[in-house]
Amino acid sequence: MDKYLEKLVNELAQAINDAAQNSDEVNAIMDQIHALGSEVRLSVEVTIAVQEAPAPPPTRNISIEDRLKEISSDDRKFLRSLNIKFDHDE
Repeated sequence: MDKYLEKLVNELAQAINDAAQNSDEVNAIMDQIHALGSEVRLSVEVTIAVQEAPAPPPTRNISIEDRLKEISSDDRKFLRSLNIKFDHDE
C-alpha cells in the first residue's frame, strides 16, 4: 500500500474512532451504565480492507455508423419521442 493510501486508511480509522467517542447516543448509554455503578471503557476495533478497483473494460474502436446500426427500432422510437433524430430520419 502506498504512503498516501495508508495515510487515508489511518485517517478513516481515526474518524471512525472519533465518531464513536463523540456520539451523543454512545455517551448517553455509557453515562447510564456509569450511573448504575459500573465503570465502562469503550474500545472499538476497526478492520479496513482496501483492494484495487478492477480495470475498466477495454473500449471498442467502432465507427459512429456501426454504432448506429446497433440501435434497435425500439431505441430509435424512444429517441424520436425525445426529438432526437438521426441523419437519415425524416
